[in-house]
Amino acid sequence: MVTIKELAKMIGVSPTTVSNVIRGKTQEVSQQTIEKVQKVLKEVNYIPNMTAINLAKNSSNVIGYVMNAKGIIQDNAVKDFFTGELIGALEMEIRKAGYYMMIYISDDVEEIIKFVSSWNVDGLIALGFTDDNAQKLSEVYKKPLVFIDGHFYDDGNEYTNVGLEDYKGAYEITQYLIECGHRRMGFFANNYIGINHERYRGFKDAIKNAGLPEEAGEQFFIEKSEKGIKRCLDELMIRISDFSALFFISDNFAVVAMDYLMENGIRIPEDISVVGFDDAAVASLVRPKLTTVHQNPTQKARVAFEKLMKLINNPDEKAENIILPISLCIRQSVKNINSRAM
Repeated sequence: MVTIKELAKMIGVSPTTVSNVIRGKTQEVSQQTIEKVQKVLKEVNYIPNMTAINLAKNSSNVIGYVMNAKGIIQDNAVKDFFTGELIGALEMEIRKAGYYMMIYISDDVEEIIKFVSSWNVDGLIALGFTDDNAQKLSEVYKKPLVFIDGHFYDDGNEYTNVGLEDYKGAYEITQYLIECGHRRMGFFANNYIGINHERYRGFKDAIKNAGLPEEAGEQFFIEKSEKGIKRCLDELMIRISDFSALFFISDNFAVVAMDYLMENGIRIPEDISVVGFDDAAVASLVRPKLTTVHQNPTQKARVAFEKLMKLINNPDEKAENIILPISLCIRQSVKNINSRAM
């Protein structure tokens, strides 16, 4: 491989100039020289020694991404509609900024924390953390840290988080079901902590504020696997006629449930209405198209990374809880049953 000294001789500049261009220290180098050096680097397919460069900068040039995968249906978390789009968008933002991305995904938080403690990354983005495990992570990782979809009950914490109007989204879509005449609704989630808790609160409050009895909304626990969802619905089938609408904590769960119901002769929305949350790409591809709550994972990734860069570049940057908006996507999976004539 060609050396920096050899490159300098080829270009007609000093080795220091070539080294500075490679490392991005170009404040005192003319634009013409920068372009000349970069042209030759490209021609000879020069690959810089990133380890040496990063040691000199006291930086790894790597951004870490960790994910608590509890609640993901698929064994491969990247197959999850929301997670896949989020990671893809995050990788693009990181690459555009000249960084590299390191990923670790597990449903064992202690394992995640153990790995993070050995990483030399300039900043960390963490998805799926709540109070206790967020505190453990922040105690181990002392550099800039941004949570995505963290839900922290302690108002005194100093975490930076990028979240969503989860309560509002669940409230509004439940309100829509009620406006369509639904008075017996099931709410399905794999756990009732963090953002799931907020969505369940929105569901219950919409029912309460509509003046309906508490029994109008029934809570169900479902396992995070496709088999677990179907097992739950198996048990529900003997009393499926008690319900007019089912609200699933995510589009992933809703789509699996729709497939199961239709395989068992239940028509959607003629026999029962179904709604989800997230507006994953699949929501508009299934038939009938799924009514759901829209969020933008690409925007969430971009905002999280922008905030992380501010924390990296400015030690005085303050922690904040950034909440992104939701909107309803009214499609085809909900029937208006007012007077049963519509």
